[in-house]
Amino acid sequence: MNRPVSVVAVVLVVLCVAGLGVPTAMAETGAASDPSPYAQSTAPTGTQSQPAIAQSQDFDETTFEITVHENGSATWTIRHERRFEGENASEEQDAFEEFAEEFESEETDLYQRFVNSSKAMTASGAEQTDREMEATNFRRSARVEEQLGTTHGIVEMSFTWEGFARVDDGTVTVGDVFEDLYIADDQIIEVEAGDGLTFDRVDPAADAQYAGNSLENTDTVRWSGEQQFLDGQPRAVFVRDGVAEGSAVMWQLAAAGLLALAVVVGAVWYHRRRSDGDGDGPTPDAVAEPDDSETPASSAPAAAATTAGASERDTDDEPSAQETQSEPDPLTDEELLTDEDRVVKLIRENGGRMKQVNIVEETGWSKSKVSMLLSDMEEDGTISKLRVGRENIISLDGFEPEATKSPFEE
Repeated sequence: MNRPVSVVAVVLVVLCVAGLGVPTAMAETGAASDPSPYAQSTAPTGTQSQPAIAQSQDFDETTFEITVHENGSATWTIRHERRFEGENASEEQDAFEEFAEEFESEETDLYQRFVNSSKAMTASGAEQTDREMEATNFRRSARVEEQLGTTHGIVEMSFTWEGFARVDDGTVTVGDVFEDLYIADDQIIEVEAGDGLTFDRVDPAADAQYAGNSLENTDTVRWSGEQQFLDGQPRAVFVRDGVAEGSAVMWQLAAAGLLALAVVVGAVWYHRRRSDGDGDGPTPDAVAEPDDSETPASSAPAAAATTAGASERDTDDEPSAQETQSEPDPLTDEELLTDEDRVVKLIRENGGRMKQVNIVEETGWSKSKVSMLLSDMEEDGTISKLRVGRENIISLDGFEPEATKSPFEE
């Protein structure tokens, strides 16, 4: 049974990430007898097994802002907005301002639940991804703002998620903490590139919204609800600004080097062509007869050279110490395969399609690694994904299951 949702008791269903299978909600903070219209709340459960991030009927919009930093940490800000319109706008604004004063001056139950849920969320993410994570720098605010001639009540709670993104050489990747994520039609997820980072690619790309005509030139990408994401989504890959600039410089240096090499080769070819064209025969010095008196002297170095050459041949005939050492064992065919090739080989051996969970079991890799790898392979068109219930079905081209039946029906 649903009860009215209040501003005082903001409902925040924690992101279903990294094994946090049951939604955690911010419960009510006001007393049941409190006459204020902002005193009660309810904790939604999402649509069946699909957990929602937040679902607060007294708010017109909820935005989850995630600002990603170079070191892999992220600043999470949960922003709830309520427009004060209609006949009761003045009374609603007065009640909100009373709530805002208490919310900012005291650590209410609402704020404490937000802190505890955020810490549980990062702990679960650390267990899933094998990265060190921590929730720090908690902040809160509530205020009234004028936007385009309309008065809004705004509630914000934020924290820093240490270790949120995966950091590799030159890239920062977001997404491996998300699992079975669902947002309602009044909710938005925004991912922002922090200082020193540039968007490289996002997934799902078809639903991504951003300003400008290219992803690389935007600072923020958003996904609006209602939407159910696959595991590992939403996903964003950033490159460091220095890496992008360095790559451009390297390409410029490489081009300059190739140009210089072409000039040198051309000059050598031209010089040899001119040398071959100078005269039809040898010069007089070249045909002069050698002095007989120099013959005995010149024969000594020749004899020495012959002896040295024979000695070198004898030495070459003897096997070196390095050659007599045993050579290392050659790599097996399995070790020469890339991760993508191993997955394709595994799926082919299992009839052309597999459950994602079975790929995790067969390879022995972590769920996050398999999820990220499959997302890359799907982008490249190597495999396709189909969501069936809570399972991801991974198929090779030509082995996609029919939508009208279970993918593993005989």
